[in-house]
Amino acid sequence: MRPPRTLLMVTALAATLALTACGPSSTPEPSPAEAATTQAGPTTSTPVPEPIVDSGPIQGAMGTTETNVSGILRYTVVEGDVGGLVCQRFGRAYWQLESDLTSGGFSCNSVIYLGEILTPTNDVRP
Repeated sequence: MRPPRTLLMVTALAATLALTACGPSSTPEPSPAEAATTQAGPTTSTPVPEPIVDSGPIQGAMGTTETNVSGILRYTVVEGDVGGLVCQRFGRAYWQLESDLTSGGFSCNSVIYLGEILTPTNDVRP
């Protein structure tokens, strides 16, 4: 009596897979340059911060700007300015403003004062 043809094919396939798994790896050896790159690990790039751009005076952010010798943009608060609108003018979030009057930076509860100097930054979220 002959075994069914399907059973023979399954047995042959299983034997082939078992023998292949036990055989030597066919992965080629890397060249010395490739090995050095692989050992060094992946490279990471430092993100480039978005440039700080003054979109111009808007209602609630009518103060003047100047750029100091170091290239840092500084904004002078005028009457009627609102902190959130100053942030909007420069495309910044509240934590991306520094004040010359406080050492801890700006917060969403900060009050701005006439003549205060604000500096927009590229700080990441605290």
